Amino acid sequence: MSDTVMRQWMMLRMVPRSPSKISTIEIMNNLAAESFIISQRSIQRDLDKFSSIFPLECDDRSKPFGWSWRKDAPTIDIPGMDSHTALAFYLAEQHLEPILPRETVVKLNPHFLSAKKILNELSGDSGTTSWVNKVRVLRQGPDLSTPEIDAGVQEKVYTALLLNKRLEVQYKKRGATKAKDYTISPLALVLKNGIFYIPCTVFNYDDIRLMTLHRIKQATLTDAMIDSPENFDLDAYIQSGELSFQVGDMIKLTAIIDKDVAFHLGERKLSPDQTLEEQEDDTFLLQATVNDTSELRFWLRGYDEQIEVLEPKELRDDLYRSAQAQIKKYEASQG
Repeated sequence: MSDTVMRQWMMLRMVPRSPSKISTIEIMNNLAAESFIISQRSIQRDLDKFSSIFPLECDDRSKPFGWSWRKDAPTIDIPGMDSHTALAFYLAEQHLEPILPRETVVKLNPHFLSAKKILNELSGDSGTTSWVNKVRVLRQGPDLSTPEIDAGVQEKVYTALLLNKRLEVQYKKRGATKAKDYTISPLALVLKNGIFYIPCTVFNYDDIRLMTLHRIKQATLTDAMIDSPENFDLDAYIQSGELSFQVGDMIKLTAIIDKDVAFHLGERKLSPDQTLEEQEDDTFLLQATVNDTSELRFWLRGYDEQIEVLEPKELRDDLYRSAQAQIKKYEASQG
């Protein structure tokens, strides 16, 4: 590749996507740092010429003039995006877009569009194209709709997380009739079963609270830095069971389960120390150390007569009371 082509290619890669821009003097200095010595006037001529071929635009409203790629300009790179990279971008758009900051999505949109174009142009018999039509990601349980989230609120929350800034929010608690004002320090964002959870501290308190993004009705970004608890670690917080709605401490779960449940847990363990011991009546004795959470109890109730909890007694009694209450409701409805 000649020096001229190399210099021009490098110059084009220096030009950012709108609304960002770069001046010819900045390009000249950047090229000089790479040992390409060229005049500002020559750079201007090159850019003028390339703007008739590529979607480049010049902001000449004030000096120094700034060059940028148009917002909707397709990505141009060498080597080009192959079918496997296109498939990765397609899947990223489908499954990661909800948790990405808006600015990131905007910057990735040209790649998403290029990926769709490449996949659409491939033969219908192509492996990567057919993969798009043959693979889906589903959640467990009924296909519940996701709560509506105010786009402006979501952008403010994402910005606060990126910049470590506090937020003034109007938040409507579960069961409340109206929203109240809070000052929060958002620490993280977790998407779980279609719900966005925000671990945060409130006002000047140190304890971590959970807010849901869809219940924030208004949000204002402040200049104040967040008040983060010392040594906060998101993964440790998740492992603690808080996002599974902790009921008690870690427990040693002991239960009698039928063979179908045992087969399921043989493939997907409840805990690293889980044991399954076959019994004489074709059932299994399950033992596992787990967090005592609402989600665990919901999971246990879902198996009805297929699981009998033996220990701890408090959990067994709670499940017994729940089963009795359900029986009474069904008996009442039977007349």
